[in-house]
Amino acid sequence: MHAPPATADPRLHWRWLAVAVFAFGVAWAGWLGWNDPTPRLRHPAILNTAWVSFALWAGAVGLMLQAKPGEWTPAAARFRVTQWAWGLAAGMFVIHFLVAFHFAHRWRHANAYEHVENTSRFGPGLFVSYFFTLLWSADAAWMVLGPASYTRRPRWLGWAVHGFLTFITVNGTAVFGHNPMRWVSVGVFAVLGWYLLLRWRK
Repeated sequence: MHAPPATADPRLHWRWLAVAVFAFGVAWAGWLGWNDPTPRLRHPAILNTAWVSFALWAGAVGLMLQAKPGEWTPAAARFRVTQWAWGLAAGMFVIHFLVAFHFAHRWRHANAYEHVENTSRFGPGLFVSYFFTLLWSADAAWMVLGPASYTRRPRWLGWAVHGFLTFITVNGTAVFGHNPMRWVSVGVFAVLGWYLLLRWRK
């Protein structure tokens, strides 16, 4: 997140939308946790942070899929807006992770493991969640702190990272999610899939 050039592109103002969504998510989750501190698996603060993170993820991925070659440079407005959206999305997911461990699992790995075992019949899948959180955080940190090298990284690496993150996100929202947000996520993935198809055709 770098200082703007002398003549700022008007599209840079869109980064403040990402900031507003993030701030709303943090404030809303804080209020929900303060208003209802009772631990449970589907605490509203857990759901809130998950869906705000998903909204920021979808916005950032949409910007990435629509980027033209000249727009994927550290100085380009689209890239810099994407930096904010991607970094804040990862930050919100880390908050979601912490909120879930507080309200749903009471800061115990064993409780989280048992929950994953009961819902998916595969307790070790919890370690996939840990890896997902670390990978997304690392990728967002790289994009924000080292944009020059991030934009030059091998294309296969970018597709591998985003492919894995998308696969887990689909499972967490569209497959194991609950109505009505499950169908909202299905609609979001359909739109992103359309953008991806257009990108491949070009």
